[in-house]
Amino acid sequence: MEQTMMAVRLFEHGGPEVLKYIEAAIPEVGPDDVLMRVHATAVNSWDLRYRAGNLPQPLPGRPPWPLPFQLGRDAAGEIVATGENVTRWHPGDRAVQLPHPPCRNCALCVRGLENLCVDTAYPGHQVFGGYAQYVVRRQDAILPIPDGVDFETAAATMWTYTTPLNCARQAPVGPGDTVVVTGASGGMAIACAQLAKLSGATVIGTTTKPDRDEALSKLGYDHILHSTDPRLPAHVRELTHGLGADAVWDCVGGNHFFQLSLSCIRLGGTVIVLGTPTDQGSRLELDALALIGGQVKIASVRGATLRDQQLCLELLADGKINPIIDRAYPLAEAAEAHAYLESHRQTGKVLLLP
Repeated sequence: MEQTMMAVRLFEHGGPEVLKYIEAAIPEVGPDDVLMRVHATAVNSWDLRYRAGNLPQPLPGRPPWPLPFQLGRDAAGEIVATGENVTRWHPGDRAVQLPHPPCRNCALCVRGLENLCVDTAYPGHQVFGGYAQYVVRRQDAILPIPDGVDFETAAATMWTYTTPLNCARQAPVGPGDTVVVTGASGGMAIACAQLAKLSGATVIGTTTKPDRDEALSKLGYDHILHSTDPRLPAHVRELTHGLGADAVWDCVGGNHFFQLSLSCIRLGGTVIVLGTPTDQGSRLELDALALIGGQVKIASVRGATLRDQQLCLELLADGKINPIIDRAYPLAEAAEAHAYLESHRQTGKVLLLP
């Protein structure tokens, strides 16, 4: 086996041009590790934030943000070597890395809150991610790819769908309910729409791109509204018989969309904040009297539990979710992939193929 591989590394923060396509040593395999040949990895909004240096303070129990670094929250590929203590994995097995690998032992993991694990390091956060031909993972930090699912689909699924599964617990919706999903053309928003539909809810998507109405209507949305339309909240109430949405799952983030979410929610409804824009601040404004008067619940979603990640693959195997892949780039064109994602022209996921 060769000793070197090609990888994309980050040596400084900045624009897409700081991503360097380099030759690097293939990582060493420890006794409890597997070596995976990466066939596909996804480009996510987090990658753009990390590359630009727009990083929050490390979460409790997490190491600092390293530099140099290798991005890539998702990676799907084939096992090519295993450590001496590995028994369940064999060369030739197809696997996908856990975007949220828990320690399984800390106080929060024991309570079933693995997404809040305080003794872990995530790929693409603190551990070198999938922007390379090979990655090493702990044997318990990967899951098998179901039969009939290709590498590209697996890589487009895990991070994008597991967080919305957490959403469905924080702001559950079902038959007769209506959920508004902002940023309708994004990969995570499409995942939210599909999962809400799977629960029986009516889904309203919002977009800043009116030319995509027809395409988005085919991806799981019952209605498409335009975020720039000042009558958007009124349209939501018209579609909900004057009540307002039962839940808003805000995939865009930022104060503007937070206020938009609050204006669309019904009395006693729930607004879920999934993230923040990479090019804006993270502060949100809130009127406490309006919050109390409407008995509105504000919740946030961070990562996914181990069960969320297992369930994601089960839904994929059963054909109940369908990741949309906008386009794929060779690994060498990672900078172009970042620039394309930053242009907000995509509908669905953008992949890299090492």
